[in-house]
Amino acid sequence: MKHSDLAAQSNSPHFVNAGFVVVKPTRLSSRVYEAVREITSKSTVTDDQKALNIVINKLRREKSGLNATVFDKRLYMSGEQYFEQMKRLLPRENDPCSSQNKVRCSVLVVHNNWIVSKEAKIYRFREHLMWLYDGENHYYTSETCKYLTYVNPKPTASHATSSFSEEKQLKTRQISTLKTALTIGYLLKRVVILPRFYCDTNSLQCPLNSLINIRTFDLIFLNQYRESSFLQHPKVPDVVKQSLSKQRLWHTNRTDKTQKITTNKIARLCAQIKDKVINVGILEGIRIIFSNHTNGITFSEAMRKAFRLSDYRQQKLAEYL
Repeated sequence: MKHSDLAAQSNSPHFVNAGFVVVKPTRLSSRVYEAVREITSKSTVTDDQKALNIVINKLRREKSGLNATVFDKRLYMSGEQYFEQMKRLLPRENDPCSSQNKVRCSVLVVHNNWIVSKEAKIYRFREHLMWLYDGENHYYTSETCKYLTYVNPKPTASHATSSFSEEKQLKTRQISTLKTALTIGYLLKRVVILPRFYCDTNSLQCPLNSLINIRTFDLIFLNQYRESSFLQHPKVPDVVKQSLSKQRLWHTNRTDKTQKITTNKIARLCAQIKDKVINVGILEGIRIIFSNHTNGITFSEAMRKAFRLSDYRQQKLAEYL
C-alpha cells in the first residue's frame, strides 16, 4: 500500500471490510472517515462498513484521487475463505497453516469474520488453537481444574446423501448427549471438554457452533466447557494432559433403549477417580435422573435456556431446545 491512502482486507476489489483496514494519515483518508462519521451519526441502519464503502465509491466516481486498495486475499484471508471455503471447520492434522506448526503457508493473517457474536469468534479461534489469552480463571494453565471428556459415535449413513430429517435427528442426538455430559460435569464439578460433532450422516465433522448458538450457550455454561482441541493447546500443563482416566463408568450400546442413571450413582462411581481428565466414552442413550428433585428442576430450566439451534455462521436463531 505504498501509494495508497488506505488498504483493507476484502474478498472483492470493489468492497472493503471496515474491520480490517490500514489507513495513512493523508488528506483524503481524513476526508473519508469524516464522511463516514457524518453518515453513521445520522442513520440508525447504516453501519460503519456500509458507510465506508458508500464514501469510497462516491469519491472514486468524483475522481477525487483517493487510492483505496485491498490486500492480497491469498495472504490476508477472511473467515469465509479460511474456515469455510478451505474446509477448515475444525483444525486439520498436518495442516501447513497450523498455528502450532506453520510451514509453507502463504496465509499471513486470518480475519475472524463471517460469523456473528464475540462469543462465537472466541470459540472458533480457540478450536483452531489461535487463542492464547488465559484470563483470570487460568483457562488453559490451571493445574487444579478437573475435566471430563466423551466421544460422539460416528454416524451410519443409509445412503450417499443424508436427508434433512436424518441430519436433524443426528443433531438432536448429539445435543442430548452434550446435555448429559454437562449434567455429569455439573455433578462432579468438572469442566466438559467437547468432542467433535457430526453435521451429516456422512461423518462430516464440525464444531459446536454448527449446531447451537454460542452466545446463548455461554450465558449459562461459560467457563464450564472447553473446545475439542483443548488438550492439544501448548499452554495446557502436562500434568493435565498426562492424567487421563480411560475407565469406563458404564457400558452403553447404540440402541433405542435409554439407560437411566441417578446422580447418586454417578457420585459413587466417580468418588475414587483422582485423574485430572475422565474419559467417559460414549454417552448416547444415557439419561441422568436427579436424586434431588428440586435440584433437577432448577438445572433443567437452566439447560433449556442455554440451547438454541443455529448455523455455522450463527446468523440463524431457532427455538429453544
